[in-house]
Amino acid sequence: MVASQNQVGEMASFEVAEPVMSRLEDFFAGPEFTSMLGDFMGENASKIQLVNVEEEQPLQNHDLYCRYTEAVEKQLEAFIEREGLSAEEVFNACRRIKEGGDAAWLSCVDYLLAATEYNRFLQLVADFQSMQQWEPEEGEAVLLEDYCLE
Repeated sequence: MVASQNQVGEMASFEVAEPVMSRLEDFFAGPEFTSMLGDFMGENASKIQLVNVEEEQPLQNHDLYCRYTEAVEKQLEAFIEREGLSAEEVFNACRRIKEGGDAAWLSCVDYLLAATEYNRFLQLVADFQSMQQWEPEEGEAVLLEDYCLE
């Protein structure tokens, strides 16, 4: 089977985007970003009132969204400088991956989208809030066998 011209172009775009996305994914999974995200969410997630995005939003939600955006931008700018990339290279890599429908890079794209789209930010907060419900109380032991299926 011979690949069409369009398929060859898509494969070439993915090959160009993949190294940038791999480095970006490593960055977003690294301790510098995850610490910032954990600290931000730990301090602020409970302050956010989750209401339908179509409804009037509490002002504090927007203020915290702006603070999250600033924090991600600061982290991303440091990554771009450290990696010797341009913002355009990162943007184009994300665009090619998104257009290609590849789900392998979802966590870094999710964090970026949460910094650029208010409804994605609210979803990230909702995810964080639901994860907090499953965390043990301080001093409570959690045993793996308590969660294993037999």
